[in-house]
Amino acid sequence: MQACTGGLHKIISGFDALQHQRDFSASRLWPMTSFANLSTIGQSHNIPGMSPQPLSIIGAGLGGVTLGRALLERGIPVVLYERATSAPRHGYGISLHASTYKPLLKMLNMDESTFRKSVAVDAAVGGNGAIDPKRLVCPREVTSTSFRAHRERLEKLIRQGLDIKWEHGLEKLEQTPNGTTLYLQNESSIEGQTCIVGADGVHSLTRKSILREAGLDVLPFVTFNGKRKVSRTTFDDVYAPALRGSNVIETHNNGAFLQVSVNDITTDQASVSWVYSRPAKGSSDRCFKPNRLLSDATKIPNEFYQEVTALEGLSQPFSEIFDADKMKEDRVLTWLMRTSNVDLPQLYQLASNGIFLMGDSAHSQAILGGEGANIAISDGLTLAEAIAAKQGETITNWYSKRFPAWEESLKTSKATIEDMHKKEALKAKV
Repeated sequence: MQACTGGLHKIISGFDALQHQRDFSASRLWPMTSFANLSTIGQSHNIPGMSPQPLSIIGAGLGGVTLGRALLERGIPVVLYERATSAPRHGYGISLHASTYKPLLKMLNMDESTFRKSVAVDAAVGGNGAIDPKRLVCPREVTSTSFRAHRERLEKLIRQGLDIKWEHGLEKLEQTPNGTTLYLQNESSIEGQTCIVGADGVHSLTRKSILREAGLDVLPFVTFNGKRKVSRTTFDDVYAPALRGSNVIETHNNGAFLQVSVNDITTDQASVSWVYSRPAKGSSDRCFKPNRLLSDATKIPNEFYQEVTALEGLSQPFSEIFDADKMKEDRVLTWLMRTSNVDLPQLYQLASNGIFLMGDSAHSQAILGGEGANIAISDGLTLAEAIAAKQGETITNWYSKRFPAWEESLKTSKATIEDMHKKEALKAKV
């Protein structure tokens, strides 16, 4: 595909004519919502009254920055609007697979060894983020070529050169005859937007502003996550011998799934995360609150610590981590295993108005056992290719190509989380 060059001008296309249309059948949208209509991206046009306008991306998470960087590498300017501050915010590890990071390496023009040394959770002490699939409890995408990357360092690497408006999170968007208006936090607004990509996560306000009926399903699992810093001495004496070179280790105990993973290692200390998860026990389960508010994620019931105290016969590093008194000093969150998948006709509907969704905004998986980060990166890379194609690929074609992969990944993630909690879980394949 040939990348476009030059500045990005306001998109003049069939989207304007479709601005107020409400009959969005796939057959009608297919020829109309095309990237051929977006062929003005990266091309100069002498159109009176039209000012240059970068493509707007809502959200500067992994999907958003990957899309932004991939477009920037093709000479297409973008602006990202992010709710958070520029301070580090994702100090934990994620599993990256070769099918994800090898295309990313091509975009970054970086070899694999350098890449791993830059983002691996244990890079500071000479590691490469190794994962031993034999240390996991059930089969999933993780293989011997997968590795644990520090998410914040990965995002920082990808977002180099990008124009990111921090503390400019979307509050809502509103469609007008002149385009879409973005209403941002701090009471700022941007008018006349004709091409917007929502990459603002599972609770996407881009999606909610238009598809208010789109909801989230909560899987019936109780899951708690904690984060702890330990001295290097403790890590070397207690954790390292048990991890045996793997940055993730899992086990079962008393009906619960337990996981310990490395977030970061320095010369002085290590950051580790833990997961405690089990099937919910119905409406009487004091630890299962599927309808809780987002702000209640830090409200941890005493019943959870009672369950931890009942764990018996734990080996290291689980016995050191799953100590109720120590856990009360950790940063602990209760996770809900939320999933969603916006219907294809709804994606076409948004596209007809120049609004596109990707990553968790379009398809979210359960945090535990899911592959959200990998799919978000792939979404960003492939969407950038479609946008930059000089002849253009229809947005419906891009969605049609990606949608089966989203559905399959969602199905796989649900099966994986069920397998992870089986008493006799199958061992992972190497």
